[in-house]
Amino acid sequence: MDEWRVIDFGKVDIRYMMAMNESILKNDEGNTLIFWDPSKSIILGYFQKAGVELNLERCKDYTIVRRISGGGFAFSDDLGRQVNYGVIGTIDDKLFPLDVTDSYHQICGILIDTLHEYGLNADFRPINDVIVDGRKISGNAQTRWEGKVLQHGTLLLDFDIKEMLRISNVPIEKISDKQVASIEEGMTWMDKELPEKVGMDEVRGVIRQKFEERFGVKLVDSRPSEVEEQTAQELLPKYRSDKWNYRL
Repeated sequence: MDEWRVIDFGKVDIRYMMAMNESILKNDEGNTLIFWDPSKSIILGYFQKAGVELNLERCKDYTIVRRISGGGFAFSDDLGRQVNYGVIGTIDDKLFPLDVTDSYHQICGILIDTLHEYGLNADFRPINDVIVDGRKISGNAQTRWEGKVLQHGTLLLDFDIKEMLRISNVPIEKISDKQVASIEEGMTWMDKELPEKVGMDEVRGVIRQKFEERFGVKLVDSRPSEVEEQTAQELLPKYRSDKWNYRL
């Protein structure tokens, strides 16, 4: 049975974490599953502009960073109830299909299997969402580099919709209970779906188990290599720069 690395970074600076995502993708240290804990942050998709998506005046308490994958922004609030993950592997048209939607489906399958373990009616919604009874519970993003894929995303255990709207570039007078209810109809999270809260460590443990089952591998606890750490440190100034994060 193949062994794959799993690295749990815990709570770290989100700019370092985005640098490390890129570093692991661009170094050849083998297929890897990573986790990190949420911090109060906003991660912009590669093509987004901070001033367009966000009300920057209301974002002063948040760390804003841009990632190398596309899609919409990922918002982590004070609740700290999100499981953040990343999968980095070689595209082989089997475990990691060449077709983008197929590869999303395969990797998101780990989260779907996890939610099924909790008795939830989870499914995949192309191109990159996991849903429960038609409501989004996980958003995911992907990028590719020299025959490798990086997919990262979030599984929501709890979520503050009002706060997300407050920091978004939406006029404050338009943030009505009706709008909140409308967005809530399209989203859900585990604390809302389950009779009692489950721990973050427990959910990560189930994800690890389902990962091993789905990919037929053994996960081995690891840490970044010296080369990966060095590359991340070299990339860090980019992720700390306003030019990169705000597209100035």
